[in-house]
Amino acid sequence: MSALCTSTLRTLFKALGEGPGFDRVLNKLQFVSASPGKIVCELKVDEEHTNRGGTMHGGLTATLVDMVSTVALMHTERGAPGVSVDMNITYMNAAKIGESVLITAQVLKQGRTLGFATVDLVNKETGKLIAQGRHTKHLGS
Repeated sequence: MSALCTSTLRTLFKALGEGPGFDRVLNKLQFVSASPGKIVCELKVDEEHTNRGGTMHGGLTATLVDMVSTVALMHTERGAPGVSVDMNITYMNAAKIGESVLITAQVLKQGRTLGFATVDLVNKETGKLIAQGRHTKHLGS
């Protein structure tokens, strides 16, 4: 299987937010660019994305790490989405309503059975790192 084409990636991200399940929290996630093993998306923080403090919810951040890194793994020669084995997120700064967040996922390595990716969430205007995630997925044999 080969890397996904740009139109397929756009369709995939659109479909993520239109489903009936939990992934619909991604309905405002916009695809920006892709190269093999790397995906860049953007999300403008809206009220529906926030916690009681009025900043982007940590659970949404974790969902972004999960989903965008999975698509980065799919956008490789191997093309396998895998199953999550481990994920961790370090939260460094808050994102407020109206701010745009760039989400960049990069595949670090794909072995025989495991894939490793990192995801940076950065404030588009200030360049401040909001959060950084690492995701390990079982890719099968």
